[in-house]
Amino acid sequence: MDYWSTLNRLAKQYARIGPLKSQLTAMKDWQASIAAGVLSAHALPWLGLSTPQIDAALTQPQAQLQELLQLDHLLHNFRRYIAFHDGMWSFVHEDLFATWHRLYGPQRYLEVAAGNGYVSAGLRAQGDKTITTDAHTWTKENVTGRQPLVPVKTATANAALFLYAQQVDAVVMAWSPDKDPNDVRFLHIMQHYFPTKQLFVIGERNGATNSRLFWQEARTVPDRRLFALNRAFGHFDAIHERVYRLQ
Repeated sequence: MDYWSTLNRLAKQYARIGPLKSQLTAMKDWQASIAAGVLSAHALPWLGLSTPQIDAALTQPQAQLQELLQLDHLLHNFRRYIAFHDGMWSFVHEDLFATWHRLYGPQRYLEVAAGNGYVSAGLRAQGDKTITTDAHTWTKENVTGRQPLVPVKTATANAALFLYAQQVDAVVMAWSPDKDPNDVRFLHIMQHYFPTKQLFVIGERNGATNSRLFWQEARTVPDRRLFALNRAFGHFDAIHERVYRLQ
């Protein structure tokens, strides 16, 4: 099944569902931006169909529940599509980094496990300096790391700390895999050797990212700026992706 052709066909067939047009426009803008090697300007709206919308659509002639459920499934799985085809796991965008820079000011960042460097690209666009690193172990499995937006140095997250942490003000880790226990070692290195460095982690707590032990060991840093930062981040699917400050 071709994702876009099926999505467009079903969206056209059920065009009377109000939010569909704006959702599809936003999704296409995202896909075009990433394909062009830049970040999307804005967060995605909530993607998917509500139960009342599906019920209302079923009153139309020729409407089929199976088709509506398929359409809803495609909308809900846009994150998986972009991750598989473009190596984008954390759905960062220009508005997020504009807010980030306004709240935290100019800083020097080390990004670890950067993949294609989307976070570093967003920070750099605001004038922040970054050192971008990745182990590049994913390139044989998917497109992560194959088309970086910024130069990416080859180094594991743990090695990158010892190589570069003294040169920066803050460390960023986005979407570390939830089955990889190495993130706990990374956290312990930060806590023991670099306790004065800010640590930003982007992901879903006790969910899609980082090991469960990582979240058990992590200590959150009280920071009211995160409320505004995460409002700018947005929320478009069942993954509760957020920016955390940890120690």
